[in-house]
Amino acid sequence: MRRVDGRRAGVAPRVKSALFALLCGGTLLAGAPAAAQQPTFHLDRLEVPGAPNDGVAVFRPVTKEHAIVYAQLGLGLAINPLRMTNITNYAPALQSSATNVISEQFTTYMSAGFELLDRLTLGTTFPVAWAESGNVPVFPAQAFSGATYTNFSVGGPAAGDIRLDARYVVWRNLDRSQAVGLQLSGFAPTGTTTNFGGDGSASALLMVSGEWTPAHLPTFVVNTGVDFRHDNSINDPNGNEGPRDGLGVGDEWRWALAAFLPLAQGKFRVGATIFGQTGLTSDKVTGPTFFTKQNTPIEWNLEGRMKLPIVTLGDHWFAGASGGTLILPGYGAPDLRIVALIGSYWQIEDTNPHSPEVHDKVRESIHESLKDTDGDGIPDDIDACPTEPEDHKDPDPNDGCPSPPDRDGDGIPDKFDKCPDQPEDKDGIEDQDGCPEDDADQDGIPDTKDACPREPGQPDPDPKKNGCPRFIKLEGSSVRVLQQVHFQTGSATILPDSFPMLQEIANLLKVTPSIKKMRIEGHTDSHGAAEYNLDLSKRRAASVMAWLVQHDVAQARLESQGYGLTKPIETNDTEEGRLANRRVEFKITAEDNGDTPAPKPPAETPKDPANAD
Repeated sequence: MRRVDGRRAGVAPRVKSALFALLCGGTLLAGAPAAAQQPTFHLDRLEVPGAPNDGVAVFRPVTKEHAIVYAQLGLGLAINPLRMTNITNYAPALQSSATNVISEQFTTYMSAGFELLDRLTLGTTFPVAWAESGNVPVFPAQAFSGATYTNFSVGGPAAGDIRLDARYVVWRNLDRSQAVGLQLSGFAPTGTTTNFGGDGSASALLMVSGEWTPAHLPTFVVNTGVDFRHDNSINDPNGNEGPRDGLGVGDEWRWALAAFLPLAQGKFRVGATIFGQTGLTSDKVTGPTFFTKQNTPIEWNLEGRMKLPIVTLGDHWFAGASGGTLILPGYGAPDLRIVALIGSYWQIEDTNPHSPEVHDKVRESIHESLKDTDGDGIPDDIDACPTEPEDHKDPDPNDGCPSPPDRDGDGIPDKFDKCPDQPEDKDGIEDQDGCPEDDADQDGIPDTKDACPREPGQPDPDPKKNGCPRFIKLEGSSVRVLQQVHFQTGSATILPDSFPMLQEIANLLKVTPSIKKMRIEGHTDSHGAAEYNLDLSKRRAASVMAWLVQHDVAQARLESQGYGLTKPIETNDTEEGRLANRRVEFKITAEDNGDTPAPKPPAETPKDPANAD
């Protein structure tokens, strides 16, 4: 060991002189040391979501009601996303180097995925910076200071890490004006690691998104989450081998705030977003990162989006663009960021659904088919009561069963008779329940004087209207409304003059338990885009359903559906026809006249309709 040390001591002066000359010449000529390139990290701070309803820089907890597959291509240009001041405070280096390390990045963002079950979004995005340029930093005093620094490339292309998204809408209200979503994104280490393409290791992003659309106001969106990244650094941000000088990257808190406003009945959308992040780690690799200047980039952008009028391809194509700049000059926040995108989506349909095989029962033998256990002359295979002989009495003398007990003799068996000791009066009102009725609809008007004994109503001096509702009429499986539901223009907000009519609907459901299910259907005229009208009709039908639920109608008995302009009842060429087509219908979809509990009396029509909703 001493001999080796002595030989090194003997050649040290010549080696130091040669090294000094070599490094000084390299510094003057090349401006960078001739060393191997070292790992960097993913520089671009923009995560393009990619789904049809998302913003350029913000994820929305929104899905299409029908399953779709989507695709989107984004083109982005970032000017000066990485500055010398982001990676060093070393004064000689700042004086000797260009202002910007990365001057331009031209990036494509390729996204595709699925929206399923009106809740789930599965997607992927692959960013690639096809063109990248910049300036290699110059550290003129490095041979003397002993400080460590990172060698890297500033040229492209720079492939990013592929992002895989799983997003789920965990809650939304009935009219879809509020929603909360959860997101888990994984990043596969597919990026280049020496020119700021990828992180060089797998990472994950856990995020919560929320959305709120107040009446007559824009839609507000918020994102917040943690990006779990592999520790990485440029130079020596923790000062492990000298003064702290560099940029460290690790786990980060990401956030975004946005507002969107649809225009021209949904054909266009404008928005504004502020998004940023800050570091969460402080270790020997990254040094302190929490709200430090170089680790806290914040940007803003303005964006616009429009549906493309490509008639031959349908109305599912869209294009958009955004522009913005930095608020705080952390790493990755450019002086100018421009993004343009185009995309489309297609509904997934099952064109050849599988039908289960039909299994036919085959008699085992002729002997079995003629077997008659109870000896009533009716073979067992068609005998409803094979061990009880038929008495051949009404109501069914040939079903193989004896007639059931009927104490009051009204023709309704005791086990189905709500009043087994009181004969049904057969007055055409609930004649199957076995009970005589005095006031079937419980509106306080005896059936003998009630012109509408099954529909709760108000007293009227006209005998033909006494006890009848004023705004609705039950007609078979539909409830015909004599006054339409009125809404605020372009909104799902119900106007107060419709509350009395809706109260009559609620009263009818309360006293008619045999109505097991009612569907509330929304319709529009042909003015405006089909997709906008479909959405408006759905929100209006859901709003009416919510009103009825708030007024003590069980939600399980209701459902809502919007049809937009697809089911007109009059021509849309006249104002009268369009007025008729803008309507809400109430359809009874399931009835049961069997054994049901006695209903509660209906509520009175509210005295102050303005406070009834």
